[in-house]
Amino acid sequence: MPIDGWSVVASFGDQISAQAVSGLLKSESVSCLVISNAAVPGLGTEFSVLVPTPQLRKAQLIREQNRVSDEELNYLATGELSGGPKDP
Repeated sequence: MPIDGWSVVASFGDQISAQAVSGLLKSESVSCLVISNAAVPGLGTEFSVLVPTPQLRKAQLIREQNRVSDEELNYLATGELSGGPKDP
């Protein structure tokens, strides 16, 4: 669902990754929105991070300079490391 004046900077198959990128962009003073294709909350299969079109290039540069793995995105979003020992 495109929004006039906004452009997609990234799309993900999960909300956690989209929220992590959104947090990164907001920390760099880039306005952003996370939208999904969910007809019912919680059932989305695609989550897109949108930025105002004039800020698209800045957002792309921020993402390029801050490439993170899926594990790092998960950690940023949840605070939990995957594959490591669990706290009791």
